[in-house]
Amino acid sequence: MSLSVPDGAVRPASHPDTPAPGTELPPHFRGCFGCGELEGGLRLRQTVGDDVTMTSTFAVQRHHQGAPGIAHGGVIAAAFDEALGALAVHHREPSVTAELQTRFRRPVPVGSVLHLRTRIDAREGRKVWCSGVGRLDSPDGPVAVEATALFVTVPMEHFTTHGAPH
Repeated sequence: MSLSVPDGAVRPASHPDTPAPGTELPPHFRGCFGCGELEGGLRLRQTVGDDVTMTSTFAVQRHHQGAPGIAHGGVIAAAFDEALGALAVHHREPSVTAELQTRFRRPVPVGSVLHLRTRIDAREGRKVWCSGVGRLDSPDGPVAVEATALFVTVPMEHFTTHGAPH
């Protein structure tokens, strides 16, 4: 499963100002549903990896369920959207989701921890292609979910023009 990456796109190196591998990132915005501390949010914990990668963890709670005892698929997609978006730390430019695909391989139970490993696959101009794998309960656990995404870099004015003051 992947989005089509054009032949001219290349896998970039990390920006020189990228935090060192092993650095746990603070929330980019305290009010973020994905990485912030909102009640009912995802509260992802994200760590910078090497070679344009990141690792994130998502502790699945009761309020994340769809079917009884199983995480809602939309919540899992939101976790990947956040984890893939955090890869922007490697190119140091704000970006937004243009396309996101998820493939659900097995149920993600309430009470489990989803370990997300994400990477930048290629970049061409403003377009950044990313992918990730979600494993149950450990970095080497069974694959539960896979995702691919296309992000587009935007100027900071994108958020001040289209967002609301907080």
